[in-house]
Amino acid sequence: MIKRVFPFLVLLPILSGCYLPARFDAEIEMSRTGFYSLEFQGYMAEIGLYRAIKEKKLTAEEQAKKVEVLERDFTRDTSVKEFSYFGNGHFKVHYLKKGDITRTGMVTFVRRNEKILSISASKKTGIITIRGKYLKKNDKERLIAMGLWMEGEVRVKTDAKVISHNATSVKDGEGKNEKVYTWIIQNPYSPSPKLELYLR
Repeated sequence: MIKRVFPFLVLLPILSGCYLPARFDAEIEMSRTGFYSLEFQGYMAEIGLYRAIKEKKLTAEEQAKKVEVLERDFTRDTSVKEFSYFGNGHFKVHYLKKGDITRTGMVTFVRRNEKILSISASKKTGIITIRGKYLKKNDKERLIAMGLWMEGEVRVKTDAKVISHNATSVKDGEGKNEKVYTWIIQNPYSPSPKLELYLR
């Protein structure tokens, strides 16, 4: 369960219509049998709306209509526990999804074409891969130019056999054979999280 909220702007191309996490804490639990929990809590910016407000291209009525459409679109996913408008193109979001990765094959937050965090299973190799979205250098520069920033924390807790990772730190967890892999994102140029593991 998430206990803290961190400022965090991360991991999506800066394109109109894309969501950009802001002020968030994320945690993934992955058991060696394939059961997972993916939780996100914090604030999301919708880039198109943020940009339009910043450039003063929307009236208050137009902004309200766009917020209504975005809320309706986002909350179609039953894993979204909270989605409320905070202002300036930002939304408060709580997302929690649980399941069996051996059955679903892939799970993504926000969606398949906007992967902020993803878990995928390869039938060919048997490897489970957990990723944060890779951000290209020019997108990082555009992010900073827009006045947005990136810093925060992602954690992966697992008792499975990890074969590779680029975590900032690793420590023992509470469960038997459990390890906690943590990524501290200090700025847009910090490495994108990635971890690979075998189940059982």
